[in-house]
Amino acid sequence: MSKSKILKIILVVTILVAIFWGSNTVENYFRDIMNYITTYMDGGGTGGMTFFIALSILSVMLVSFSSIWLVPIAVSIWGNTLTLVFLLGGWFLGSIFSYLIGRYAGYPIVRKIISSKKLDNYNKVLAQARESFGLIVLSRFILPSEIPGYLLGIIKYPFARYLIATLIGEIPYALATVYFIDAILRKDVITFLIWGVIWISFALITVRMYRKITNNQPPTTNHKNL
Repeated sequence: MSKSKILKIILVVTILVAIFWGSNTVENYFRDIMNYITTYMDGGGTGGMTFFIALSILSVMLVSFSSIWLVPIAVSIWGNTLTLVFLLGGWFLGSIFSYLIGRYAGYPIVRKIISSKKLDNYNKVLAQARESFGLIVLSRFILPSEIPGYLLGIIKYPFARYLIATLIGEIPYALATVYFIDAILRKDVITFLIWGVIWISFALITVRMYRKITNNQPPTTNHKNL
């Protein structure tokens, strides 16, 4: 898992645990804010849903932007199931848009969105993906969310396989995000610990598999100029 994803998860979990499992005063104040936002978004009908999905799309396409901070509010408004659908749907659409930009706009445009240094660092790894569908699936979970779509578009990885890999790679992350945060909001320690163990175990296994696959891949040429 990328450092950015790890930091986002740790930061959100730490803040929410401190708020809801720490001071009752801070918790009540935060809940008042959440209730106000919930009333505003819920009263807006489909506007709130559209806003949340739009932010989820942008979180996949832009560096240092995350929709995870709105998940507690979304869970309070729509519950776990709809929040999961909206979050996953936004990520999926964002992944499609980033792939299409990479494929049809190419490297010169993509490097205006993402730094050349980042693109170059991951270009070699994802160029190997033509030989390994498993590596693509793992990259959707491990690499920064804004990276794979653009680069796989640039190397013209098959679109249908990309969509399947994206769904497989994003579903575990979305599930853990929604239900982990829900457990914190409900102060459900048992569910919190269960999801924590599942998440840590899954992350360790995934990273190990990813390293094993990349270490076994043959050298490939650089595709950044395609």
